[in-house]
Amino acid sequence: MSVPFSACLPCFNNLATLRSAVASVLRQTIPPAEVVVIDDGSTDGVGASLADLDVRVVRHAHNLGRGAARARALAEVRHELVLCCDATISLAATFVAGALPWFEHPGVAAVYGRIAQPAPRGVAERWRGRHLFKIAQQPTEVRHHAALFTGGTMLRKSSVAQAGGFNVALRHSEDADLGRRLRERGCDIVRDPALEMVVIGHNTVPQVLERYWRWNAGADEAVTWRGYRANVGYAVSMAAMDWRARDLLSCGLSLVCPHYCFWRSRWRSAKRR
Repeated sequence: MSVPFSACLPCFNNLATLRSAVASVLRQTIPPAEVVVIDDGSTDGVGASLADLDVRVVRHAHNLGRGAARARALAEVRHELVLCCDATISLAATFVAGALPWFEHPGVAAVYGRIAQPAPRGVAERWRGRHLFKIAQQPTEVRHHAALFTGGTMLRKSSVAQAGGFNVALRHSEDADLGRRLRERGCDIVRDPALEMVVIGHNTVPQVLERYWRWNAGADEAVTWRGYRANVGYAVSMAAMDWRARDLLSCGLSLVCPHYCFWRSRWRSAKRR
């Protein structure tokens, strides 16, 4: 299967990695018909860094969040199939070639792959690989009706539109929210481990804690004392995994994590009042 497809990359202050992410899209063995970058109010000049590449940059005057950036991307592109790539991810050159055949099945709305990271630089990235990306626990077989991850994904634009599109009000959890609605409509979301994407961005300890909170807080950012206690229990199992890896610094980070997430959600709730 070879059909024209669009590619889009949302970004916000990703000067260090965006060009590499775009390059990975442009060097696909089946190249995109167009590449659109959504600059979601960056202040680091990231859009200008692509001036010599065959891409179109659409800029938001100020930061609107992930939901709005992804919704704008789908509104801007021309084709039914859309390759989505985050500004901190590099796709394997055969990513599209492996994803396209899945769309011969009309019920498939999205296909994504296996995430990897280079050798970690310090405790934050060791912890990120073990507990955020769960690299050692990723499935080795194809999964259907999976949770949606849009960091490196091909989407069927009409299926997304029929499910209501990305929620522009969400600053995080926009992919989980859309994935739930797609599955409720009976659409298939395929996770194919043969499709590889590599994280090329680096993170500090505060950044991985914030990222863990974003990935797990949910769209409503609801928090309860019961949930807090459950998260503390889960953090102990995370720390045990770190201990078995003889990674004592990561143990400490795992034990701090549920408290950070709880108070982050409480602070966000108080701020909205």
